[in-house]
Order: sequence, then structure tokens, then C-alpha cells
Amino acid sequence: MGKLGGLDKKAFVTHVDDVEWKEVGDGLKIKELLCERTAGKTEFYFGVAQLEAGRDIPLHRHNLAHCNYILEGEIWARLGRQRFQLEAEASNYFSIGVPHAYEASGSNGVRFLYCFATDNETGENIQSEPVAEEVARAYYQPNCPTDLMNPSGAGGSRWAAAGDADPYIMVEAAQGSRSQFFTSTFDEGKGCKEFWWGRCITRPNCRYTPHFHEQPEIFYILSGHGTMYGGSEIFQVTPGSLFYAPKNCMHGMVNDGNDTLLALYACNLEVAGSSYNREEIADVPIVAPADRTNLMLSKV
Repeated sequence: MGKLGGLDKKAFVTHVDDVEWKEVGDGLKIKELLCERTAGKTEFYFGVAQLEAGRDIPLHRHNLAHCNYILEGEIWARLGRQRFQLEAEASNYFSIGVPHAYEASGSNGVRFLYCFATDNETGENIQSEPVAEEVARAYYQPNCPTDLMNPSGAGGSRWAAAGDADPYIMVEAAQGSRSQFFTSTFDEGKGCKEFWWGRCITRPNCRYTPHFHEQPEIFYILSGHGTMYGGSEIFQVTPGSLFYAPKNCMHGMVNDGNDTLLALYACNLEVAGSSYNREEIADVPIVAPADRTNLMLSKV
């Protein structure tokens, strides 16, 4: 199709039901949705994790930054000597080298999404090392964009936030069938250098205009049904679908269902930084086909 507006780039789509569980720890298992094994080298290592009730992920630190999103259950999230109880729809961010831990605090365990920023010299060579209790207790990071307890000192960084902590911001007004809103849970202004991280909603019978930009991006569908476009391909998506658009890959979505389409999104800033130059392909007539039997992903 040529190189018109990111149509030559190829997206990747999978669904959580199509991936097997992998035991990785005592009471901890994961599904690797986006990694080198499933999609080649990308800017994300993304998956679903499940931690049994009463089990924990002991104090440790990584050589890569990562974000988590709680799908269901309750968990005690710890960073240094701070602890927060996170519930469904909450997110947390752990930067490189910080001591952190997780403990499933509910009666049914916890299920969460995890996402590592992997596009640097380390790649997907994720290293984890245990951290002693005295080291963790010596570390303190205020959970706010600015260190309000020490205004003249180094700035703080938000590392945990409830799902309703931030308002939805309009990206596209409801002009005809265009309507898109998003929240920004983690970004540079909140101390996160590797990601833009949050949620987006597309209302029924509305679309998010096809566009492309330098930052690679992923979407994980939390609720609703719709159609997503990646390069020259189309995909039907449902809850549990993961969509990955590499840098400069045309992508957009249409909510052709009856309910709001809600997705978690993440942009990797290690590739192109935070200079966001979005180019729209608004004049390309993209319509979901009436016959969906041959769509590349069908999870109804």
C-alpha cells in the first residue's frame, strides 16, 4: 500500500485467552502477551499476572522501569518505607532500581497488568535482585509530583494512584462521530520518564481518528467492543485484547458497540521522547465491514 501516513507499518494484536499461564514464583503466574517471543523486539514487555491470596512478591528491584494496573482484587504495594493498598483500576509506577514489593491482601488474590519499558541498551534482559529490609526502610519517595514536605529539595514522583485520581481530558470533541477522552496517570510531569500511562474511552458509535506519531503505543481493552486499525489491517477487539502499534504506525479505533469502549494505554518515551507530533489521516474513509468472519482477531 506504500508509505502513506503510517499504513506500511504492521501492528500486533493478541488476546489474553490465547496465551498460556506460566508459573514464575510461589503463588505467582503470568501470561506474556507482548514480548520478544511473541512479537519480536518491541519497546514493551507486557502481560497479565496473578498472585494468590496471602502470597507476596518480596522486596526486590529491577534494572527496568515498569507500571502495573490492578484488574481485580486488592494488594499492598510497597515502595521503600511507604505502603498503599491498591484496588481494582488503580495503577503504580516503579522507576529503575527502587526497592518495592507486592502482597495480595484480599481473600481471592489479585490479578494485574504489568508493563516494562524495554527499548534501551538493556532490551528485554530484565534483572531482579532481592533488597534487604534495612535498605528499603532507608528509601523514601513522596507519592506526589513535587516533594511538598521539602519544597527546596529534589522533586518527588507519583508512584501510586487510584483509578479515579485524575479527570478525563478531551482529545477529540464529538464532531460528527469523533469522540475520545483520556486520563494521564503517569507522565513526565508526575515523575515518570519512561511512559505516558492512563486510560482512554471511546463512546458508542464514535471513533478515535486514525493517526500516527513517533511514540510506540499499546492498548489493552478493559471493557466494551470495537474495531481497531493498525497500518493497513483491521482487528476486532474485546475485553482482554492487546493492541501494539510501533512508532509511526497508523492506528485508531471505532466503538461500534452499545457500551463505552475503555482501554488502558501506554506510550514508550524512550524511543522518541515526549515531543508529541500527531499526524491525522482523518480523510481516509475507514468503515468496519458488515461481515466480520475474516477479521484477524475474533473474540465475541
